[in-house]
Amino acid sequence: MESIKHSPKTVRNTHGLISAVLSQYRPDLRLTTALPKKVRPDLYIPSDAEIKRLIEYASGTEMELPVLLAAFGPMRRGEISALTTDNISGNRVHVCKNMVLNGNRQWIIKHPKSYAGDRFIDYPDFAAEKRQGITGNITALNPNMITDRFLNVLKMADLPHFRFHDLRHYSASIQHALGIPDAYIMQRGGWQTDGVLKAVYRHTMSDRQTEMNDRANAHFTDLCNTKYNIKQKNP
Repeated sequence: MESIKHSPKTVRNTHGLISAVLSQYRPDLRLTTALPKKVRPDLYIPSDAEIKRLIEYASGTEMELPVLLAAFGPMRRGEISALTTDNISGNRVHVCKNMVLNGNRQWIIKHPKSYAGDRFIDYPDFAAEKRQGITGNITALNPNMITDRFLNVLKMADLPHFRFHDLRHYSASIQHALGIPDAYIMQRGGWQTDGVLKAVYRHTMSDRQTEMNDRANAHFTDLCNTKYNIKQKNP
């Protein structure tokens, strides 16, 4: 019944929790549960053109810095909301705080939940320049407000719906397409293992798919033509 109403991930998480509890009280009990298969996440990765249009419409608004920090960092919503100028030196941002909701539904500042989350990110000059003149909090927006404002920018820019978090997908995918090693992408994005990177962030971007296919096919064509020519000359 759980698999009918909930996603495979939710069912697996629930099963893991139940298994952990049972192992404490019935260590001899062996579960043989048939769990639902994992589903490949249906993600949207913005193209370069869409990111440029997004930045154009966010320019001069309270969403400009959050968009730049997420797309070119990539920083999470909570990390952006918790960021202050005390953690910035030139183009370098020290990500060491996260804004989250506590049990009373109040926004609080905490340390990153993992060691990898505490990291340094060097931003390009054009992004760093947008922070000039700001003292204290980089933005007055909490994570939920960032989500709401982001949807408004998408509508104004007439862009397809995607999540603010998908800007991290864009950043990681671009770095991967540029040939940057996974270790550096993980460090920049604050991922502790490459599991998420492999499962989520290596999706082919639609605006580069044709280019990559053409490059592959050109290589195969040159290879076969060369072999064919050699065979014709040496019967």
